[in-house]
Amino acid sequence: MADLPKNGESSTSISTPKEGLIPLYLVNGVATVWDAQVAATLHCIHNISGLRAGTLPGVSQQNGFLGLPLTLMKEETASLVQQGIAHLIPLPSFPTLPTADDISQHTAKRIERIRKLEQHARELEEERQKLSSQAFEKGGEKARAKREARARAKAEKEKEQKLRDGLFGDDTTPTPSIQESSTDINTHVKLEVTVTTPATPSGSIPKDSPGHFLTIPSHPPIPSSIKSIQPITSIPHPLFPFPSTPRDQALLDVFTTLQKRGYRMGLGPRFGGEYLIYPGDYLRYHAHFTSQVIVQDEPIKPSELVAWGRLGTGTKKAGLLCCWTDAGMNTKLREGRENEEEKEEEEGGVEFYSLEWANFG
Repeated sequence: MADLPKNGESSTSISTPKEGLIPLYLVNGVATVWDAQVAATLHCIHNISGLRAGTLPGVSQQNGFLGLPLTLMKEETASLVQQGIAHLIPLPSFPTLPTADDISQHTAKRIERIRKLEQHARELEEERQKLSSQAFEKGGEKARAKREARARAKAEKEKEQKLRDGLFGDDTTPTPSIQESSTDINTHVKLEVTVTTPATPSGSIPKDSPGHFLTIPSHPPIPSSIKSIQPITSIPHPLFPFPSTPRDQALLDVFTTLQKRGYRMGLGPRFGGEYLIYPGDYLRYHAHFTSQVIVQDEPIKPSELVAWGRLGTGTKKAGLLCCWTDAGMNTKLREGRENEEEKEEEEGGVEFYSLEWANFG
């Protein structure tokens, strides 16, 4: 019997260079995570949050509640690979576009299933209304019997009162008639209401049906034609060319330095920066900074400083200037310094300056 693939692994032979490495599936140049346990490990242990990209076509609020797979930024991917935490598993261009026949068959199946569900819901609603009307009718009969019994009791009482107030002042009371009327009341009031469970309509979905579930795989589908995949353990790589420019190296060094200091980074273009910088888990904290990465010898205009400062203040965040210097040049600048703490702080080649817009007057 063939062994079943474990979570985060595929049935295709993947030569793993080291045990315990997290597999990151490289899909169209983007690292993805498909296993929920792996995503939780990255989030809780390695301070990598990623961005959820899974959608369901039938969910109206899918933009607010996305799921697996998890996509990682290039900086997150490179940091995990360089630290020996993960390796990349390159996949071919994916997914393959469906043919017109596949689309028509899938659409027909989906429409048929929706029709069955709607028919089943209509039949259940009709049965519920039928039972409700029957119960209402039985309740009306019971109330009518009570009203008739009260009317008879009142008539008997009035008859007795007339007899007492008669000409001869007879005090005899027709006790037997009262007993009969009370017995009559008990006879009329005692009603039973039975509710029967409707049988499952023929041709509809039974109650014990498991319904329709979408199984999220622990890895993307790998074509059966691919027999083995060689993981990527060092970067840059032709299939993952990052970092390949000074700008890329600056982004990676800034990301790694901030992560070592306990911060978490998220995408920041919508706030006018490279990253949104959180002091901890982004599920617990708001971002404190919006960052700008400046490569060595890159000129800065005064208007840019003003814009970055006001932009951060306008979004209730502080602007953070991340100035990166090449490792070789940074080594020359550190020569002759005796303070070891300063050397360690500048080892990453990144210096940080915060901007806050002060309102004078």
